[in-house]
Amino acid sequence: MTSPAAVATIMFTDLVGFTEYTDACGDAAAVAVLDQQTAIARAALDHGEGRVVKELGDGLMFWFEGPDAAMRSALAMLTAVAQARRDTRAFPLGVRMGMHCGNVVARGDDYVGRTVNVAARITDLAGPGELVVSDGVVAALTPGGVDFEPVGPVRVKGVASPIWLHRVATRSRH
Repeated sequence: MTSPAAVATIMFTDLVGFTEYTDACGDAAAVAVLDQQTAIARAALDHGEGRVVKELGDGLMFWFEGPDAAMRSALAMLTAVAQARRDTRAFPLGVRMGMHCGNVVARGDDYVGRTVNVAARITDLAGPGELVVSDGVVAALTPGGVDFEPVGPVRVKGVASPIWLHRVATRSRH
């Protein structure tokens, strides 16, 4: 059952090098990393303002009521992953993230639509430990607290017009 379109912020994560890690370390180790990513993500969620929608292979899809909650959660997750990688070496892979806001259509517990598709494509453009967001996210955020580096207009697969992208500046993440 579908619901009318509503404005939301959608974020995806992707584990960088997951296929190679699975090949080298085996399925049990790979599942342990997936479980750890999910635990870190759930701990980073801004209570009541976001949720993990679903697991997608080695990534996660999130829904947030607004971009401020999404940004807080994304930064918390990036910090937690970086700390786990640096301090304990307990998390062997980097995570990349992408975020876009706009209209989404609820379909049961899932969300679909252009905003979801664009957020997924943006994620593919991020590097390990990076959060890349659309111009719409930057414009909708409450000013202050996060610095951005412009990536510029980028063509993403399946979208006719270029999308202006920004990378969260490194100093914002720590």
